[in-house]
Amino acid sequence: MAKIYHYTSIETLALILKYKTIRFNRLDQVDDYEEACYGSGDLNLHLGQYCFVSCWTREDKENLSLWKMYTDYKGVRIGIDEDMFVTYHAWGIKTYFDTEFYRIGKNCVAISFQNEVKLYDVNYVDNPESEIYKLVEVRNGNMVSTQTAQIGLYKKKEWECQNESRFKIVVLPFDEKMKVGSNVTGFESLLILLNSMRLSMLKEVSVNVTNIDIPLNVNKIKEMEVMCGPQTTEGEKEIIKKLLQDYPTIEIKDSYFDGKIRKK
Repeated sequence: MAKIYHYTSIETLALILKYKTIRFNRLDQVDDYEEACYGSGDLNLHLGQYCFVSCWTREDKENLSLWKMYTDYKGVRIGIDEDMFVTYHAWGIKTYFDTEFYRIGKNCVAISFQNEVKLYDVNYVDNPESEIYKLVEVRNGNMVSTQTAQIGLYKKKEWECQNESRFKIVVLPFDEKMKVGSNVTGFESLLILLNSMRLSMLKEVSVNVTNIDIPLNVNKIKEMEVMCGPQTTEGEKEIIKKLLQDYPTIEIKDSYFDGKIRKK
C-alpha cells in the first residue's frame, strides 16, 4: 500500500498519537475560503457546510510550498498508508461508521452509503464557481437533485501547487426533534428520514459541529514515517523523538532541505 503525506505541526502530531484519530474539518473552515463560499444551483445552496475533509498529497517528493504553508518550514510531514482508518462494511461499501446512520453533534447524520472510505484527487479548474453551481439541479419543476459525491473536489488552478488528495465525509442536517438511529426501521421510515434531511438541507439548516475525528488503525500508525521540517530545531527534533518513543518502528527522517533554506 502506497503512503500518502500530510504536512502539519508538531502539536498536531502529538494529538494524532494521543487520540489515534485523524481530524476532518468542515469545508467552510479550511484555508481556501472559496471552496465553500459559492452557492449551488438556482437555489444558491451552500453545501460546503455539509462536507468534512482531511487533506493529503500522494506526492512523495517534498513540496516546499506545503512546508511553508502548513509548518513555516518547521513541524513534520507524516507519511502513512492510504488505508489508515478503522473501517466497517455497510451497504456493500467500506465506510467510516459502524452503523447505517451515525449521529454527529445535535443535528446532523453521516449515512454510510454516502461515505465510502476513498481518497479523492482534487480537481483544479479555472472556474470552481461554475463546477460548484452544477452540484444542485432542479428537475421536473420541483424535484431537487444534489450531487453530494462531488462536494469538496474543486479548487482554483492557483492552488495546484498543493497537488492535493483528500478523504471526505458528507453529513445531512435534520430536525432535532426527529428521533434517529434505532428508531429508524423499515423502508418507509428510511424514506421519511431521508426526506426530512433533504428538506433541512434545502432550508440550509446549519450544522453545529466544525470537525469530526475518525479512528486510525493502530497497526498503520506503527508503520508511519515522520519527516522533520527543513528548519526544525534540534530541541524540536528531541520533542518529536519523545512523542514517538512508544513507536520504535516509526522512521524519523530529516528533510532534504535541512540547512538549505536561509533563516530570516
